[in-house]
Amino acid sequence: MTRFYSDYNGFYTSASNQINPILPDNSHNLLAFTYNNITYSTGVDDAKLTAQGVSFTPQTFRAIPLNNVPTSGPSYFVALGQLYDGINAGVNNSSSAPFQGNPISGATLASFLTDGINGLDLGTGLANIPAGSVLQFNLGASGISATSIGDGIPDILFVQIADPNNVGDKIKFVNSSGATVGTEFTFNLYSTINFPRLANWRADFYNPNSTQNSSSFINTARYISMLALDLSQLGITTANYASVTQLVYTTSGQSDPAFVAFNEPSVSLPSKLGVHSQPTIYQTNIAMNPEFQVRLLNSFNQPVLQANVAITATVETGNGQLAGTITRYTDANGIAYFNDLTLSGNNTHTLRFSSSSLNPAISGPVIWSSLLPVRWAAFNGTLKESAVHLSWATNQELSTLDFVIERSTNGQQWTSLGKVTAAGNSSILRTYGFVDRNPVKGTSYYRVTQQDLDGRQSRTEAIRIQNNQAGTNCKLLANPLIAKQLQVEIKFSTSIELFSSMGIQLLHKELAPGRHTISLDRYAAGMYYLRTPEKTYPILVQ
Repeated sequence: MTRFYSDYNGFYTSASNQINPILPDNSHNLLAFTYNNITYSTGVDDAKLTAQGVSFTPQTFRAIPLNNVPTSGPSYFVALGQLYDGINAGVNNSSSAPFQGNPISGATLASFLTDGINGLDLGTGLANIPAGSVLQFNLGASGISATSIGDGIPDILFVQIADPNNVGDKIKFVNSSGATVGTEFTFNLYSTINFPRLANWRADFYNPNSTQNSSSFINTARYISMLALDLSQLGITTANYASVTQLVYTTSGQSDPAFVAFNEPSVSLPSKLGVHSQPTIYQTNIAMNPEFQVRLLNSFNQPVLQANVAITATVETGNGQLAGTITRYTDANGIAYFNDLTLSGNNTHTLRFSSSSLNPAISGPVIWSSLLPVRWAAFNGTLKESAVHLSWATNQELSTLDFVIERSTNGQQWTSLGKVTAAGNSSILRTYGFVDRNPVKGTSYYRVTQQDLDGRQSRTEAIRIQNNQAGTNCKLLANPLIAKQLQVEIKFSTSIELFSSMGIQLLHKELAPGRHTISLDRYAAGMYYLRTPEKTYPILVQ
């Protein structure tokens, strides 16, 4: 790489053969870079590049969405533009500014690798992330784009902002069994011949506790260098790309990254959040019902099954205060559940859900109401003669349309079983019922979601039903699998989950009674585990 462009002081550029004498000293976002004599934009602000007369090939790059890194280690620093803290040629030695250092959290430190637009801030980073940290990121269903392999367009971008040695961080792709696909690449930018310096900048290097007393780490000049990779340089080919399920990044203790980024169309890592489910009305300071469900999505709007990603809720519009557990973590299906959020005030709100470098999700309107469309009086369920009998009652209904009966095998992913027409308007006790004649074997959960004529919803609490009928509900029709096709016969409606030998969840499906064929073409040969509510089956993919 020979040149980059950023939005420092509006617009800034520097090149290896013409280093800009101005040293950036605060946050600035990477707009574009020149690689093999071609300039590629990052998607941060293509309009600014055009206005400045820069010719470029448009791309969209995003920092890998790190949510956690170690909190201590030798010579471990937070690198910040020397004016980031608002103090020229000095530092703020408060333990809570310019960042919360006491107590310090891995999430706070990781934020300096994902801040800025698309996470591409060149004016923040970490120096000497402790060695041995293995950070894993699941890919969505699209995996790796075959057309991106060997096309010469960069797919991975690494930005170094301090003084590396010849021991670099490593990156690789793995399959569902954890085996390396292709080759592991080491980010070694030590050689100024192979990786020329592109610019200098002025930085303060804070300790992780948000202090610094050594003048050698205050307002000090460091250089910026960059490395771009095509997927082929990681050993990815048209013969092995389909087996990739994860990207793995391993720290060396010596690298000093501002960020590690990926080209969105090439690698289907998480790129944004989406609101999967939400309430439409609220009452002041009462937990909103139904809950907000927010999920990870890639650039193709496909779900990404990644656990332990922190997502934080804030008020986007409206004058109320948000309370409850405002930061939740995704489960193995990449969904975070916000089930105790409350709002003050009495107007219309929208919420913003944010996470590291991902594009945030904005909820639909949540409207204040003094009256809910329904007041629940009861909800019960019993197992009788191989069927689940559900009953519920209301003591008030306002413009109610219907009741949707839902079932889940894990209390998180729900399947609609049917609808029952509601009364519309009522101020007396009314009772309703529904029979599930094909219940799931083992444990299942039921709930009822009321919908009204205005699109508002209200929901019961979930109840648990245990179905211990004898016999096998799921039958494998071939094991080892034939042509990587999973064939099962289901007696009663159920859910299945597929796990790799490393315990990574690869898919989740709700299946009706009957025979089903599920393609596992994208997974490598090896041992897998099919889990149903009643049993786990080892299966062999050849």
